[in-house]
Amino acid sequence: MRPLLLTLLALTLGLAFGQPAGTEPTYERKGSRVETVVASLKASGLPTLQGPWQVIGPFPNADNAGFATVYPPEREVDFKKSYPGRDEMVNWREFKGMELGKIIDLKPLLKNPNNSLLYLALEFNCSEAMEMPLLLGSDDSLKVFLNGKLILEDPAIRATVPDENQAILKLVAGKNTLVLKITNVAGDFSVYAAPDLPSVFPAVTRKMLDRDFPTSAAVAQAAPKAAAEAKYYKITTLPQPADCVLEVGGIGVRPDGSLLVCTRRGEIWHVKNPAGDPDKVQFKRWVAGLHESLGLFIDGKDVFVIQRPELTRIRANNKDDIPDEFTTLCDQWGVSGDYHEFAFGPARDKDGNFYITLNVGFGGGHQSKSPWRGWCVQVTPKGEMIPFATGLRSPNGVNFSPEGDLFYCDNQGEWVATNKMHHIRKGDNFGHQAGLKWVDKSPFAQTLRASYPSGMLYDGQRGTMRDGLPQHTPPCIWFPYDKMGKSASEPIWDTTGGKFGPFAGQCFVGDQTKSMVMRVALEKVQGQYQGACFPFRSGFQCGINRLCFGPDASLYAGQTNRGWGSLGGKPYGLERLNWTGELPFEINEMKLKKGGFDLTFTKPLDLESATRLKAYNLASHTYNYWQTYGSPPVDAKAEKVTSVAVAPDGKSAFLAVDNLRIGRVYELTLDAAYKARDGETILHPEAYYTLNQLQP
Repeated sequence: MRPLLLTLLALTLGLAFGQPAGTEPTYERKGSRVETVVASLKASGLPTLQGPWQVIGPFPNADNAGFATVYPPEREVDFKKSYPGRDEMVNWREFKGMELGKIIDLKPLLKNPNNSLLYLALEFNCSEAMEMPLLLGSDDSLKVFLNGKLILEDPAIRATVPDENQAILKLVAGKNTLVLKITNVAGDFSVYAAPDLPSVFPAVTRKMLDRDFPTSAAVAQAAPKAAAEAKYYKITTLPQPADCVLEVGGIGVRPDGSLLVCTRRGEIWHVKNPAGDPDKVQFKRWVAGLHESLGLFIDGKDVFVIQRPELTRIRANNKDDIPDEFTTLCDQWGVSGDYHEFAFGPARDKDGNFYITLNVGFGGGHQSKSPWRGWCVQVTPKGEMIPFATGLRSPNGVNFSPEGDLFYCDNQGEWVATNKMHHIRKGDNFGHQAGLKWVDKSPFAQTLRASYPSGMLYDGQRGTMRDGLPQHTPPCIWFPYDKMGKSASEPIWDTTGGKFGPFAGQCFVGDQTKSMVMRVALEKVQGQYQGACFPFRSGFQCGINRLCFGPDASLYAGQTNRGWGSLGGKPYGLERLNWTGELPFEINEMKLKKGGFDLTFTKPLDLESATRLKAYNLASHTYNYWQTYGSPPVDAKAEKVTSVAVAPDGKSAFLAVDNLRIGRVYELTLDAAYKARDGETILHPEAYYTLNQLQP
């Protein structure tokens, strides 16, 4: 009877704790990496982490202080207990919305998700001790506890990106308790979690998983589109030496065609042979010791670098090209120590004036703690600083168009509904209110004050803003959030004369979160810029912070995730984008005409697909202007295309649309069957037009 009892005991333990001892793990291939891992764990009798998960909160996170605060769920996990929360007593409850391998929105769990945090917990049994990788992402900060021990902490202000963190769960035989602490400052509040194959799977099986699904879940999600784009635009990674932490803040081309790349860690690297064989690219540290260098401009032997506190000129006056002269050109703006007080630029006009955009601070208190934060400032050739425009929030990148007009891109946040692109003119106000604190010291205080209904911008005695919304300059482009990136960076124009493909003269904008490049086609209507943005190229290894065209018509993408997270799995780097010579079938431009929109294409259209009204899906929306972090699309409406007229050459189509309105974004999506005359389907069927003025 003893063998029978042992057998029954083993079966009982197997049912309670998972995989019976001695059982070989089973590999179950499914449609994605996460599905394969979960299926393999389940087939092998191992914990899948699928649930049931529990949630408790909210707990307070004012000024992001909750990340360091130890609340009761970090000391004990007792699903029967209640604790004082942010607004009232809180208790554990089952969270049925937790789905592995997907970004989970936590906002529905809370009345007000801002300045709050939640704990998610899972208790499960394991048959034997093992190490299981857990892939994670969060908006914002994240801590991970296993069996009462802190195993991961990542203080960050970021959007959720799959696989931006990894924790190794050292599971014990028997009961295990996993706790995730997710803190939120403002805006989106979400989490991502997915297990990977544990150590009990043999190395050959884990290699099989990497072979079947060679990229992370995040990249795999975008892989089909990136693969289609690769036919027309090829990405080449430039390998860098082990001691090179290339968190790119700026890129410039030297007269000999080599690159200078500055980093947020305060270095400048000289990159030789960037256009050639990637194995022959040479990296040499050129400068070290700068203070968060986030942009540079090259004029012959002069290199102008923007640091957090100043604009600096660097020269190498010797034959060995060793920098030996550092000159402060301007340091007349303020620095308080707030981590968010970045400085971007410099862009230079034909008269030698530089333009610098200054980030506001973040979190509690006044966001413009030091002078001219939230402004674009001009620095004259003599080093004088002149306030130029206000209302900026996080203006990561400023540049001149070939026509000599100045533009910058801003990032979603308070007073900024979603990412956007502005044309900068002296005296403009772009809507973020923190910088208004310094209006009285600006050369156009009277004009800005008159733009407020209250006639009063900032109460210096009380240190607060007066009521009343300003008349502010709208963006020339709204980038719909997530559909067109999440963290827009520097705009740059294609001046290659067609060597980079069919979009000569158009603007390209990188995105730091989604590791992609977007395309912008601008036009002027009644003296004001507006136009359309389009997806262009995804699949980069890291978030794109800076773009630069080389003399060989390569587009260089300087990258960093800066701890905020980005698609692609790499923390930083430099990649090169080249046109393969193949012509993609794309919407080239979307322009406003009287009574509708005119679409031009890169190839002649198939008349049968182009003349069908159902081939054009058009909708419009606008945004809230408010202090809340970001805005969802509001007042969304379906728009009717009443007729279509294809031009005789077949390369353009006019869409008649009734009742076009100012202040709206028009979202066009073409039918999936939309074809060119040669039978090729449209590569990117989406276009987003920002309408500021109607045609007279």
